[in-house]
This record gives sequence, structure tokens and C-alpha cells, in this order.
Amino acid sequence: MRLSEILGLRWRNVDIENGTLSVVEQLPYRLPKGTVTIEDMAEVKGTGEDKAGERVLPITEASMPYFARHMEVQARQRESTTLGGGIYFDNDLVVAKPNGAPHRRDQVSSNFGQMLRRSELPYIRFHDLRHTAATNMHQLTGDFYTVGTIMGHSLKGTGIHLGISSKLDAVTAQYVDVRLERKREVLDAYHNALHPENERD
Repeated sequence: MRLSEILGLRWRNVDIENGTLSVVEQLPYRLPKGTVTIEDMAEVKGTGEDKAGERVLPITEASMPYFARHMEVQARQRESTTLGGGIYFDNDLVVAKPNGAPHRRDQVSSNFGQMLRRSELPYIRFHDLRHTAATNMHQLTGDFYTVGTIMGHSLKGTGIHLGISSKLDAVTAQYVDVRLERKREVLDAYHNALHPENERD
């Protein structure tokens, strides 16, 4: 997911029971400092000529515990803020400040850069994590089209991103339906490669 999509993901678009999340909106790009409530989210769009930004993604077995733990953490934050006499801003955000207010995209990017410096790691943009994930998923599965649908790119955009071809016609997408189960298989391969100790025998 793009950073704005992560910061704009709301619990109403997360279906824990069915193990899916819908990327249908994102945090407005330039959120003013001091913003505590979000009235309207921005529309999700692909990059450049891509129009395939909106998508449904599976929540893999490896990532499901994060959602469960985070729901508990937010419930405790809401309770402690209220008991302490503070105001909890219920924006329904999956990723939010302890008082429920939204994070600003530029601040998260800055914090990410500082974390890399403190850890003495080479500088990369937060967005480069997305590029790395796409490349790794493609190398693990060879399924560039499914990787593209996971990333929210058209066929043409996926080909350009992975260096396969700049002449793939995005109209091909209307003939190919990537099932949720295939997305789950590709993401499982990626998550299991990252955390082999969690892979089931």
C-alpha cells in the first residue's frame, strides 16, 4: 500500500471475519498541521495512466495478528485518553495517533528517515519499501499481473515498474480477473519469505 493509503485505511474497510481489507480511499495528500478530525478522505488513484488504485486485498495469516493486537491497543488508548479527561478523536483510522488523530504523511516520512539514520542504515524513501515488496513478490512467484493488482497498478504500469515492458496494453486487464485467493497465495509467499519461522509445516 502507498503511505497515504496506509494512513487513510479505516476500520470500516477492514473485514476481519473474511480476512480482507478494501483500499478505497486515502488520507488527503497535504493534511494541515494540527488536524485532529478527517471529514473526507481523498480518492484512491493509480499513478500516471493507472486507474486501478482501488482494490480488495487479503489479510494473510502472517499479518492477521497485527490487526487483532492493534484493535486492542487502540481500545486501551481510547479508554486511557477518556479516563484522563482528554478527547479521543474517533476517525475510525487503523493507523492513528494515541488520541485517534491522523498522522501527517510528511511527518511519517521524516520519522522514517530519522529511524534509518539512528539505525545507521542507508537512506531510502518510505515509498521504496513498496517498490521492494513488488520486486520481491515478482521474484518469488513470477506472477507480475497479480503483483500489479495487489499494488494497484494497471498491466502497463506493472510492466514498466518491474522493467518487463513498457508496451503492455492496460486494456488486457478487462480479460483477466485475479481472484482473491491468488492474491492471498502471492502475499503468503512474500510474508513467508520474510518470516520463514511462521510458515506452517
